[in-house]
Amino acid sequence: MSKSFKQALFSAALVWAVAYPVFGLKLAFSGVTLQVQNASPLTLTIIAFCSVMLFLRVLFAEQIGSMRRGTEKPLISQKTSDFLTQPKTQRWGLAALIVLAFIWPFFGSRGAVDIATLILIYVMLGLGLNIVVGLAGLLDLGYVGFYAVGAYSYALLSHYYGLGFWICLPIAGLMAALFGFLLGFPVLRLRGDYLAIVTLGFGEIIRIFLRNLTELTGGPNGISNIDKPTFFGLTFERKAA
Repeated sequence: MSKSFKQALFSAALVWAVAYPVFGLKLAFSGVTLQVQNASPLTLTIIAFCSVMLFLRVLFAEQIGSMRRGTEKPLISQKTSDFLTQPKTQRWGLAALIVLAFIWPFFGSRGAVDIATLILIYVMLGLGLNIVVGLAGLLDLGYVGFYAVGAYSYALLSHYYGLGFWICLPIAGLMAALFGFLLGFPVLRLRGDYLAIVTLGFGEIIRIFLRNLTELTGGPNGISNIDKPTFFGLTFERKAA
């Protein structure tokens, strides 16, 4: 089996692996039969089509590249490229994206909004991790522990003390920063594997502590019934569709 065929097969399987949670599909046994739940024929057809197309694209990547090499033309003209790279154009484009980000949740489905929210959360985590690992060069394996501290600080204050979104949000950020300072101060001189071991231990301590403090944090079930964010009395809430 050639290397390109293995890569193509893996890419096709990856499409199904990613599509299942995105489209809300579930595997369940009905007797001795394995069935796919929440899957319409159209959804399965779209996933299968994307899987086959990606399989063929990866399998014949070298042939496609050789065919296009030397004959490929620019997708856009130089004039259009200059227009798109102007700072003024980029500022207007960024403003349009921000406006679209505010308007889209009112028209998108609840599932799509939830997925987009999770994507943006992990994008922010990735940007923060890039500062620590990419720019500072510090191998921090417990970075998500600070995220957990901030998230649980917000949830606990909102659930048990009834504090609002705009009060809990800065407090949660300050708590995460405080734990970062408490951890960073004693390990400031560590580098490489030593720093990785310490930060990994911190992340595991936070995880185990929060999961076992069931009376306060709910353990693996987490904390529910957290009030929705508000803005001048307007609640950011939408019923499931």
